[in-house]
Amino acid sequence: MAGVLENALDPHALRSIDSATLAEFLRERRWFGEKAHQSFEARIVDVIPVSGDGQRWAVARIEVTLEDASTTSYQLPLSVREREMSRVHAPAAVLALVESAVVKGLLFDAIDDPAFRARIARALSEGEHFPGDGASLHSERVTARSGPRLSGASHVIGGEQSNSSIVFGESAIFKLFRRLERGESPDVEIARYLTAHTSFRHTPELYAVLVIDHHGVRTVAGMLSRLVADAMDGWAHALARARAFVHSDGDLEHDPFGPEARQLGAITAELHRALASPTDDPAFAPRDATAADVARWAGAARGSIERGFELLDRLAPRLDARSRPLAIDVAGRRVEAFTKLDTIIRSLGGPAAAGTLSRHHGDYHLGQVLRTEHDWMIIDFEGEPARPLEERRALNSPARDVAGMLRSFAYAAATAASHDVADRERAAQWEAMARHEFLRGYGDTSSPALIALFELEKLFYELSYELNNRPTWVWIPLIGLEKMLASSAS
Repeated sequence: MAGVLENALDPHALRSIDSATLAEFLRERRWFGEKAHQSFEARIVDVIPVSGDGQRWAVARIEVTLEDASTTSYQLPLSVREREMSRVHAPAAVLALVESAVVKGLLFDAIDDPAFRARIARALSEGEHFPGDGASLHSERVTARSGPRLSGASHVIGGEQSNSSIVFGESAIFKLFRRLERGESPDVEIARYLTAHTSFRHTPELYAVLVIDHHGVRTVAGMLSRLVADAMDGWAHALARARAFVHSDGDLEHDPFGPEARQLGAITAELHRALASPTDDPAFAPRDATAADVARWAGAARGSIERGFELLDRLAPRLDARSRPLAIDVAGRRVEAFTKLDTIIRSLGGPAAAGTLSRHHGDYHLGQVLRTEHDWMIIDFEGEPARPLEERRALNSPARDVAGMLRSFAYAAATAASHDVADRERAAQWEAMARHEFLRGYGDTSSPALIALFELEKLFYELSYELNNRPTWVWIPLIGLEKMLASSAS
């Protein structure tokens, strides 16, 4: 049996896995982003052997070809186990992938193998290199100072949508990028820059990076960062605060989220100052906004509005009783929406008021921050996954991050409220407080008109997203649009 199991990880054997079998497996993975496509081709194109302590694994690069001939790449670490052992301890992602005359073993996602996780820990700590068939894998230390010793137990975090994370003891967390993109990862790039070149310490330090090299092309495969122990997801924390206020007799002056939101605003401003600091690094060197930038932002907002109204006209009659009246009302306010946009653009007063362009978070919301006992930590700098890598790495206005967090407060408030009118009113009060305190903490470094521009664009983006994916949630951006269209231009 040992020989058969070794053959299961042979590059030729892995490449022999047929497309239909591989596609069936991929559709069942949370991290696979092309589930919505009815058909696609999948094949293993590169295999990188990993060995140590008398055991073998392989990191496979899978190429997925869609109906329009576009391609995406994913990585899949593989381990093999005998069927008898699998009955005793079957990992969550176990799969019988190889069905050939040569191999009758059992292959499964190697991150569910504790021995593989220990081997990756050693590679990250020691900076190892693994040559492969078509590609190679190596780890890079980020700074000269030593990181934590990756020893002891490890476990995989469940429930992630696009990546896989491994926690090593109580000191470090490794994020394995499932979808592979050629070039620099914004998540790694920004975390590396903040760690090595700034004094900002509200993002976990980056310790090491795992890289796949394919014929000289660099692709980031994973990142090892400091684990923020005993931290709570920012969304869960804010939602708990909002619910406590909505369903209690408390007053906003004594709501604990007020000081927390103000602190988050101040830390966000500190992040933006760090990313806008002078540097010789061309990927981070800030510049002043131009008239072309303002025109581009206005065009993007106009396109978002047009797409939102197009979907609203088509789908509003199908919405539930809660959303339909709101949708019909907003659908009749097309002229007001474009007038609002034009008013905001005029109130900007030209490119000088648009400030400085720098790197920014790019997908900033409560789910991208962690709440510790007395502090906030900012994580996940990948940007919006649907946007091209070049766009996510581009300089932009930090006011986009501000607008994103303001809209996240709106979602937390709406989720905290029930259908009861009084609850919705208290939730609206909580949202207004959170917005005010966050902006108070952030300071006056961003133009209110610029924030309003990006918030208007974000609202119509949310409208389109909810109509396409979660129509029972569409009332949240609809309420936001009603408020914004009824407000003054400022």
